[in-house]
Amino acid sequence: MENFIQQKINYRIRNFAQLPDDALLSSNEISMLSGRSRSSIWRDVNSQRLPKPIALGLNSVRWTVKDIKSYLNGKIV
Repeated sequence: MENFIQQKINYRIRNFAQLPDDALLSSNEISMLSGRSRSSIWRDVNSQRLPKPIALGLNSVRWTVKDIKSYLNGKIV
């Protein structure tokens, strides 16, 4: 099962530019796209360089592709 999930993540990373703006990304995907650790991503959230994520459940959060594109382009959202 983990192999399938990793394959899905890899596919989404390779096709990031084609994802719709409202698609949701995990911190692992953002980490792979940005080359930053998950801890650094959360520091960016706390310093408002990256918007707060959307809560999907108690332990599940995601960011929109639109927000991550702005983040990767150096724009403060």
